[in-house]
Amino acid sequence: MDIRTYEHFYPIVGNVTIVLIKEIIEMGAYVQLLEFDNTQGMLMMSEISRRKIRSLNKLIKIGKTEVIMIIRVDYEKGYIDVSKRQILENEILYMEKKWNYSKNVNSITSHLSRCVVLNCEDSKIRWIWLLYRKYGHAIRGIKKSANNSNKTFIGLDIFQLEEIKLLKILEKKIIQASNNISVEFELFIFSKNGIKVTKKLIEQQLKTFKEKQIEVRMIVPPVFAITLYNETKKTGIKTIMGVLSNISQSVKKKNGSLIVKKLNLK
Repeated sequence: MDIRTYEHFYPIVGNVTIVLIKEIIEMGAYVQLLEFDNTQGMLMMSEISRRKIRSLNKLIKIGKTEVIMIIRVDYEKGYIDVSKRQILENEILYMEKKWNYSKNVNSITSHLSRCVVLNCEDSKIRWIWLLYRKYGHAIRGIKKSANNSNKTFIGLDIFQLEEIKLLKILEKKIIQASNNISVEFELFIFSKNGIKVTKKLIEQQLKTFKEKQIEVRMIVPPVFAITLYNETKKTGIKTIMGVLSNISQSVKKKNGSLIVKKLNLK
């Protein structure tokens, strides 16, 4: 979705954002800054990992998204350098949550623009970007409008038809599905290639739930986190425990074990 998320065209040095790996070359990779209208950036080899790089393809892959930090911006020439090695674990969690919010805002804005036959950026200029200023992130203001739109939109140039359509969208998109459910778990497989086998088992089980927006990532061996986005609490917990149950059964066949550690609702 080629939509500029923020008012400013370019990021600021020190910003944490999300990119899509477009092309891998000898000195690094060309990336697209997803929050900035897919503006091109450069991820140099020296900024990919703190460890010695043995295989570049094991660290970054074309088509994969990565959380990065902006380390240099040339506003005149449009050059942007980014770093993956300077990112901390908590910044990845923060950015994943923020990007999920931004995708919701962009999706709502696009849908509204089609409904009222307006340019998408026109809506952003008149009221969406003002919500970012007022609430830190537009999604917070949009959620508040579901309960009190008159108060939320005071001073904003939102058309009446836009407001009516927005409230209808909220009934389906946010009110009914506002939870991100995350579970931390430990996974043990006593094998020579334990981590490789573990990742393969997880990937196989996720294919069964491909219609759901589910992500599994390794925090630090043997701790993993599984996150289900945009789901009601009851259905989400049932789904995520079903995934873990399937993984557990597969792991037991390899003489391993799975232990659930913590449940988080966002």
